[in-house]
Amino acid sequence: MAFALIPSLISLALLFWWRSVILFKRTVEDVPTSKVKGVFYGLNEVKGSVKSDDPLQTYLTEAPSVWYEWKISEHWKKTESYRDKDGNRKTRTKSGWRTVDSGGSYQSFFLKDETGELLIEPEGAKVDAPSTMSHACSPSDPLYYGKGPDGAIANSTYRRRFSEHSLTPGDDLYVLGPAKLREDVAQPMIAKSKEARYYFISTKSEAQIIRSKSIWAFFIMLFSFVAALAVPVVAITVETGMEPLEVFREKPGWVVLSGMVFLAVAGLFYLSLLYNGLIRVRNRLTHALGLIEIQLKRRYDLIPRLLECVQGISEYEREVQKLVASVRSSAGNLAGREAGEIGEEISQGAGLVGGLFALSEKYPNLSADQNYASFMKELVDTEDRIALARAFYNDSLLALQDRLLTFPDVLVAKWFRFRAGKNLGLLPDPEMAQVPRVSL
Repeated sequence: MAFALIPSLISLALLFWWRSVILFKRTVEDVPTSKVKGVFYGLNEVKGSVKSDDPLQTYLTEAPSVWYEWKISEHWKKTESYRDKDGNRKTRTKSGWRTVDSGGSYQSFFLKDETGELLIEPEGAKVDAPSTMSHACSPSDPLYYGKGPDGAIANSTYRRRFSEHSLTPGDDLYVLGPAKLREDVAQPMIAKSKEARYYFISTKSEAQIIRSKSIWAFFIMLFSFVAALAVPVVAITVETGMEPLEVFREKPGWVVLSGMVFLAVAGLFYLSLLYNGLIRVRNRLTHALGLIEIQLKRRYDLIPRLLECVQGISEYEREVQKLVASVRSSAGNLAGREAGEIGEEISQGAGLVGGLFALSEKYPNLSADQNYASFMKELVDTEDRIALARAFYNDSLLALQDRLLTFPDVLVAKWFRFRAGKNLGLLPDPEMAQVPRVSL
């Protein structure tokens, strides 16, 4: 019976592997894509191009790179003698490739999109980089000894294979990883975190990654199922000496029972994936709403600075106070607000910023004041971040709504009574989107 443990352990190991592949695939599907300027603390998915002012140089191709790995393998072949089960001496030939040298390096780089640049620290990330070299050669090739070691391995056939993978400036990247605050400036960066499950960098598109993981998951599940069916076959074969085909013909009930047990265990695995996935998507939605509240609080804290900028200049102060009075009274208490109330707050702020711009155009001296200009720059940056955080919230809400309406997630959602939140709207009201007229 001990031999039956081998296929059962293989089946279980493959099942856990399948679970990890599916979990990663669903994470890629569920995490909304953020713009570089809209990256906040926590797990983020960003897309952009690689930028580096001082890139590294790869070892083999000597091309610019921000991350690269290389390997040199040498082919060997040998003939050996052995005795078969009857004691007869025979010979056989073995061959293969052995790594004789390898290496790599990386540096921090920026991921750039239309909203800005984001620092990426690739240390600790799982990097899926494209191949920049795959070349096999003999000693007559200058590369053989030019980049490879001088000596040969035992039983060498004097064939070497050079391979290299690299991320180069200008490459389009997909990054799934945790964001944290940079130490040099008050800006986010993507870097390895002990709390984060995933940190993944790839030149493949999101659709390609999802498709690849789906294929992997299918074959892993197939092999796991086959291994589970082999459990009673191996056990009965060892116990009775029957051939495997005889077991299938004469004792099919045990095979069917093993398959049913496997499907039940796999079903429990999948049910836990669905439930935990819905929990993560719902928590991400709550996190997205909290990000908006943080930016609204920052906007509220900036308003008193505006009043200080225009203190003592009565012709400005009266108009500014008139603009901010309607929003300042309600902006301070953000805790526990519903999505609809926060959406109204966002729209009010859009009108406030537009009014301040109109005011600065009316009074050129005010717009020339450095303090006022600095304040307006921070306020506009805050409004941009609010817009990006709102888009992130709506994308998170869409991911949750899709899960709640997609089979088989919809069954789990109804069973455990999951509910979707409210949409904040992609844009403020049309009137709020326009720069309001300020009567002076």
